[in-house]
Formats: sequence, C-alpha cells, structure tokens
Amino acid sequence: MAPVFSIILNNLTTHLHSRRSGSGSISSHWLNPKDFLALFTIIGGETVQRAVAQLSGHPSYVTPVAFSFGCLGYAINLSMNLALLQQGRFMPPPDCECIIVNAQSRCIMENRSWILGRLVRDHRQHEKHPGGLTVTFYKTTKNDDNGRIQGVPTLDWVYYSGIFVILLQLGIAVIPGAVDKDWRVFVVTAGGTMLSLLSGALPKWRAEKWNGRRSYKDSDRTVVCLTRGSGYDDVIVIISEGKDQYRLEDIARTRYAPVAGTTAFTLILCIAEILLVTILAAIDEHEWFMLGIGALGIVQNAVAAGIRRDLGTTGIHLEEVGFPITDRKVMKTLQLAEEREPYVGIALVSIFFPGGLRPDEEAWRTDTLARYKEGRL
Repeated sequence: MAPVFSIILNNLTTHLHSRRSGSGSISSHWLNPKDFLALFTIIGGETVQRAVAQLSGHPSYVTPVAFSFGCLGYAINLSMNLALLQQGRFMPPPDCECIIVNAQSRCIMENRSWILGRLVRDHRQHEKHPGGLTVTFYKTTKNDDNGRIQGVPTLDWVYYSGIFVILLQLGIAVIPGAVDKDWRVFVVTAGGTMLSLLSGALPKWRAEKWNGRRSYKDSDRTVVCLTRGSGYDDVIVIISEGKDQYRLEDIARTRYAPVAGTTAFTLILCIAEILLVTILAAIDEHEWFMLGIGALGIVQNAVAAGIRRDLGTTGIHLEEVGFPITDRKVMKTLQLAEEREPYVGIALVSIFFPGGLRPDEEAWRTDTLARYKEGRL
C-alpha cells in the first residue's frame, strides 16, 4: 500500500505546483470571464421556451421575456425543428400530465395543451379530506364580465416584472458606454432584447395556444373534467355555456396551426442571434456588466417559466360555482358530484375505479344512467 500512497502524494504535489504556477490564469478568468459568457450561451434554451410559452398569447403581441444567454440555444433549436425536422410547433409539451373527460360523452383523452396543463398544476385546492378526493366546479365567464375575454390572458406581476428587468438590463448596459465610450455591451443587450421581443411576438404562439373552435349558439353547453388521474386527489370541472366559449377539448388536442412566413422569419432571427454572439465574443472589456445582464435575464426567464400564477393568466377565465365537494371516500365524492352536475360522477368512475365497482356501487351507476335515459334527472 505504501507505494500507492507515494504515487498519489507525488501526483498531488505536482498538481498543486502546476496550479500555483498557473494562478495568474485563474485570476485572469475572474478579471476577464469570457469563458463564462461562452458557456452561458449554450444553456437555458428550454427555460427561454417555457418563459415565452407562459407570457405569450396576448393580443398586443408584447411578450416581455428578458434577454439571456439561453436565447441563442432556444433560437437555434426552434429554427432546426421548423426547417430541418419539419416539426412546426412553438409551444412546449405540457409539464403537468393530465387528462380531459367530457362529462356527457364520457370521452377521455390525454391533454397535450400547455395552458390546460398549467391550469391543473397551478390550481389552488381548498381544504380537503386527507387521502380522499376533491371536486371543484367552475364556469367560464362571458366576455363582457369584468372586462375578461376568453383567450386573453390576465396581466400579472410576472408579466410586468419582465418589462422592469428589460429596462434594468438596458440601464446597466448604458454604463460602459457613458463611462468609457464602449457601447458594445449596450449593442448586444439592445439587440438581444429586440430579437427576444420579436421572437415572442410571432403570431404562431397565439395561434397554437388558442387553436380551437368556439361555441356559436347561446344554448351551447359543455362540461369537461380535468384531472391527473387515479391516485391524485383533485378534479376540476369546467362548465362552458353560451356563445364564444372555447371548446377545451379542441385546445387539449393541440391541432396543427400553420402561420405563413413563420419558418423564414424564424431562420432570420436565428442568423441574427448568431451574429449577435460574434459581437459578444469581441467584447474584451466590461465583461462583468455583460455577465450581470445575462444573469438577470436567466433569473427572469426561470421565474416566468416556473412560478405558480393565477388561473386567469392562462387566458381561461373561470369563476367558482358553489363549494368544492370533498370526502375521504372517493366513491362518495363522485356520487355527490353527480348530484351537483349530471354525468360528472359517472364519467369519472372509470378514471378512479379502473378495476370495476362493488355490487352496490355498480347498482348506483346503473340506476343513475337508467334515470337519465328515462328523462328523470
């Protein structure tokens, strides 16, 4: 064992000596952090995409996602998907898996919509029985209620904080120019901000988010249930009544939404991002300003991409109907939900009891369906 320790000690001494002799290069990295800038340009692309998915979709087309180094990876990945792989989707897949159930038809489908997934993820549950099931009822608001319009997201502090961070970044970028007449940091920051805003303003974002039909008659009424499925303790029931209400099942399918000129414009943005990186590589002073600006953008992107927000920020405006139904026994909750809204409990039976029902529960289900068939609601 002694020779082994001797070899290890020898190598360690040599390594420490080499690090000591190269200490000047280490300190130079801290004084001139170009390597950090190069590293940050290839990370964070997925976070940028999620941030744009969260904040895009407003009719103003203003998407305040601050410039960060991840914008390059995001732009290149997006252009490759569109031009090379022919996958014409901007919106990312939902990060909260759930299913949508039509109460009347009992049709069950997997949700593929980002906004419906976030609606389920961010739903704040009321007090409930541990280990039981809670069913919360909502109805969609009409477009003239309190200025809320279906398909138009509510603007919250997350949205406005993006504008604040963009202005703060530009303010920081002015300092090297005002002090040392070096405007390269400002050029990169302003150019990156402009490209980020242009990317988020592409009409395809809104087209993908709201690619669904609307109801066209005052008598239209649909009831859908959103849930993560068996093993989870929360169900959201959404009742849509009247004209101009989005059919949530259409949105859940995320049908293809082509927008003319999107591929060409995305490629132009990608080329512009690459040119911007070449300017970034030429910066040999004030790198810490650039690093601080990029760090602010990364933080804003991460907050916008992941933080919990009010349901209205999805663009689906809801108001709660009555009190939530909750019970320690799942079957009891479904029976109470059925009394509140016909077909809801029946439609959810197969979700929460995939192995079948007990004889008394099956008798309740059969009797309830018979009453509906005879018109005895």
